[in-house]
Amino acid sequence: MKTQNRNYFIYCLVLLLCPVIGHSQQTQSTDTRTFQLSLVTPVGSNGRLSSQVSNKISLNLIAGYAYGVRAVEVGGFYNIVKRDVKGVQVSGFGNNTGGEVNGLQLGGFINTNKGKVEGAQIAGFLNLVSDSVRGYQLGGFTNVSGATKGLQIAGFTNHSKGTEGAQLAGFINTSEDVDGFQLAGFINVAKQVKGVQFSLVNVADSVASGVQVGLINITKKNGFISPAIESDDVIPLRLTFRSGVDRFYSVLTAGLHEDDYWSYGAGFGSRLFLPGRTLFINPELTWHHINEDRVKTDQNNHQIKLGLNIGYQLLKHLYITGGPTLNLYISNRLDESGKPVIDIADNPFWDEKRGRNRYQMWIGYTIGIGF
Repeated sequence: MKTQNRNYFIYCLVLLLCPVIGHSQQTQSTDTRTFQLSLVTPVGSNGRLSSQVSNKISLNLIAGYAYGVRAVEVGGFYNIVKRDVKGVQVSGFGNNTGGEVNGLQLGGFINTNKGKVEGAQIAGFLNLVSDSVRGYQLGGFTNVSGATKGLQIAGFTNHSKGTEGAQLAGFINTSEDVDGFQLAGFINVAKQVKGVQFSLVNVADSVASGVQVGLINITKKNGFISPAIESDDVIPLRLTFRSGVDRFYSVLTAGLHEDDYWSYGAGFGSRLFLPGRTLFINPELTWHHINEDRVKTDQNNHQIKLGLNIGYQLLKHLYITGGPTLNLYISNRLDESGKPVIDIADNPFWDEKRGRNRYQMWIGYTIGIGF
C-alpha cells in the first residue's frame, strides 16, 4: 500500500511539473498565467518558458524564476523575477527583482531590486534598491537605497542618496540630503540637513534648517565647534565644549573645585546674534553631576542650571561671555542636620527637604572665554 501511494504521488507530481508541450509553442513573452508551481526552475509547470511568463500566483518549493508577478509569489528559498512585482513576494532566504516592486518584498535574509520600490521591503539582513524607495525598508542589518521617501529602519546601518522621511539605525545612517529625521545609535552623516539629526555624533556639510541633537555635532559650512574655559559660583575652573549651529548647539562640560569635588555635565543652548554679529545673547540649559572622588551613580547630586549670558565676539575664534544663572540642586547625600554633604548652594532663596532629598535654588553667575 505504501509503495502504491508513493508511486501515485510521484505520478501526480510529474504531471504537475511537466509543462504542456502542445501549448508551449504558443506562449507569448508577456503571457500571464493564473498559477504556477515549481521545484527549481525550469522544473515546474511553466518549464523553460518561466522567464517569459508573469504569474498571478506563484509557488516555488525551492527556487523560481519568472518574468513578472501580478499578485503573490512564495519561495521556499529564493525568488527571481526578471521584471516587475505587483503584489507580494515572500521567500525563506531572498528575493531578486530586475524591475519595480509595487507592494511587499519579504525575505528571510536579503532583498535586492534594480528598479524602484513603492511599498515595503523587509529582510532579516539586507535590503538593496538601486533606484528609489517610496515606503519602507526594514533590514535586520542594513538598508541601501538610491533615494528614500518614507522610512528606513536597520539594526546596524542605513544608506541613501537622499532621504525624505526618516532613517533609524542601531549604529550609523548616511545620506546625501536629509529632509526629515535621522536617528542612530552612534553616528549620522549627511551633506545637507533640513530636519533633525539625533545621535551621539552628527556630521553634516550644512544644516539649512533644523537642528543636530547629539554630544558632538560637526557642521562644516555653517556650524561651529568651540572649546571654552569658564568659571562660576560652584566650580571655579570648568572646561566646556560646544558644537552645532547657532540656533541650537550641544554642551559638554567638566570642572574641578579646590575642595576635592568635581563635576561633569551636558546640555544645550543657542546663540542669538544681534545686528553686526558682534554681540549675542546666549541662553543655555545644562545638567551637572557633582562628585567626590570617583563617580557615584547611586547618589543624587544633580545641579540644573539655566543661564542667560551676554557674549561679545572679539575675533573670529575668540569671544567672552558672562551672565546670571538660575540653579536647582537636588541631593540625597545629607549630613546629620539634613544639609547636603557637598554643599554648593550660595545663599539659596529656596531650601527644602522632601523625603530623602534636599532641594535648593539660588541665583549664580558664569563667566568665560571661548575659542
